[in-house]
Amino acid sequence: LHGNAVASLQTAIPLLLERIEQQDSKIDCVAFPDDGAAKRFGSLFTHMDIIICGKTRGEGDSRVVTIQDGTDAQGKNIVIVDDLVQTGGTLYECGKVLLEAGATSVSAFVSHAVFPKESWKRFNKGGDRACFDKFWCTNSIPTITDTLPVDDGVFEVLDLMELVITDLDHYSSA
Repeated sequence: LHGNAVASLQTAIPLLLERIEQQDSKIDCVAFPDDGAAKRFGSLFTHMDIIICGKTRGEGDSRVVTIQDGTDAQGKNIVIVDDLVQTGGTLYECGKVLLEAGATSVSAFVSHAVFPKESWKRFNKGGDRACFDKFWCTNSIPTITDTLPVDDGVFEVLDLMELVITDLDHYSSA
């Protein structure tokens, strides 16, 4: 182990898969905000329909997100999967495009919720980026996730502890 790094944590996707397999989840499609995320995580979702979005950055902070590949979003309950979120602009634009393409619902999952300057507030109900039914993240950055309002129903923090323990057990026996 080095610094604050966990020995072998490759992905927190198993936490998301476990959560969306529960009865109250209607997720039937996964979307990636870009080709990089699709390459990193796509093999973990072979049992689901997949949509790949893409973005181009314009002047300043503007971006244009389009659906580039995959299944039709019409009537789908989609979760957008990425490794981290900062201000969430790309996730929001991706969610907006999927809803415009006919998705029934859109949620988001990130392993690391960075959210500088409390940018998570924009995703709360009533916020200017409130397009997600659910916004799942792990507690990899507890100083942020401990401040997320879970009572409004949008944010849900998935606990990494069991994955970390498994990784540490595997690391110590290797």
